[in-house]
Amino acid sequence: MREEFKQRLLRYIAFLEEELHDYSKFRLLRRSDYIADRDKRRNVERWIENIINSSIDISKVILTLEGIALPDNYREIVSSICAIKELKAIDAEALSRWIRFRNIIAHEYLDLRWASIERFIQQTEPLYKSFLEEVKGYIGKNLAGEVER
Repeated sequence: MREEFKQRLLRYIAFLEEELHDYSKFRLLRRSDYIADRDKRRNVERWIENIINSSIDISKVILTLEGIALPDNYREIVSSICAIKELKAIDAEALSRWIRFRNIIAHEYLDLRWASIERFIQQTEPLYKSFLEEVKGYIGKNLAGEVER
């Protein structure tokens, strides 16, 4: 079972790494395009959900691997990741604040969603890149030998 979690973690990390490449593409998105073009709107919203969900999935797997009971909600799961010694540098509080945004995307009016989407695109790239690098470091220190077998 432990090996399955490690492999899952590696897949989630690879997925997040791919998603992070799209910051440059979405940084060019303008409000008028977001409102007028249904496909662009759907793409950016799904991209944001993918990034946020990846942070949740990665956090869940690491907490499970560390034998830490999963908290009751996603925000607490992501916040809990910094309880692990090797991951203290992660700004888990900042990451966890974006968890709520997943639900906002689905329910707010276009103008309200756009303001939050624009803020996400402009502010979160360093946050998620740092998260990814810290998790990769965690794997290197704790799981690398076990995963390679």
